[in-house]
Amino acid sequence: MPPPEVALRRIVVGALGTNCWVVGARGDRAALLVDPGDEAARILDAVADLTVTAVLLTHAHFDHVLAVAEVAEALGVPVLAHPDDAAVWPGELDHLRLHGHWDAGTATADLLADAPDLLRPRAGARCWDGAHAPVADRQVLRIGPLAATVWHTPGHTPGGVSLSLPGHVLTGDTLFPVGPGLTGAAWPLSDFGAVMASARRLLALPPATVIHPGHGRDTTVAAERPHVEGWQRRGW
Repeated sequence: MPPPEVALRRIVVGALGTNCWVVGARGDRAALLVDPGDEAARILDAVADLTVTAVLLTHAHFDHVLAVAEVAEALGVPVLAHPDDAAVWPGELDHLRLHGHWDAGTATADLLADAPDLLRPRAGARCWDGAHAPVADRQVLRIGPLAATVWHTPGHTPGGVSLSLPGHVLTGDTLFPVGPGLTGAAWPLSDFGAVMASARRLLALPPATVIHPGHGRDTTVAAERPHVEGWQRRGW
C-alpha cells in the first residue's frame, strides 16, 4: 500500500519571514505544527480545522519560537525539540537582555535601521520557558496515518533537526536553495563543518524530494545536489 499523501500548509510569520509548517496526511485531521515563529493568532486560525498533536521546533532561534508558548498552551500539546539545542534559547534571551533586541545575525543592522520594532518583543507577548520533550535522530513521529522521521541535522545550531516525509523534507535553517544555513561569528554555537555534513546527508535523499526550508522558497534535492562542492569551497 502506498504511503499517505503528504499535505503541507505554510504560514509565513514574523520579522524574518519564517515558514511555519502544518504537516499531515491529505484527508486526515491530525497535524504536526513546525516552527511557530510568531503571530500566534494567525497560526491558530490556520489550524482551526485540524487536530494538532504536537509542536516541533527545527531549532531554537527567536524567529522560530516566539509563538510557541501561546500556541502550545492554546492547543494543549507538547513542544518537541532536540536536547542539543538547550543552550540556544537562553543565548537568545541573554542577547535580548543585553541589547534590547533579538539577534538576527547578518540582518540585524538593516532591520534595526529600517524597522527596529520588528526585533523587539511584542507588547504582552508570552515568552517560551524552554520546556520541551526531547526528540532524537531517526525518531518516528506519527501524524495520523503519516509517519514522519526526525533527522538530527546540526550546524546552524547544535540541535537542529529536519523532518523527513514521503517525497518531502522540512529542513529548518539547515538547508536552503542557496546552500546550508549560515554559520560563523554572527551565529553563536554554529559550526560550518557540521552544517555541511548535515546538508550532504539531506542531499542523499531521492532527487525528486522537495526541500521546504525555514525561510523562503522550496527547492528539490536534484536542484541543489550539484552545488554542494561549491558551497564547501565558499565556506559559509
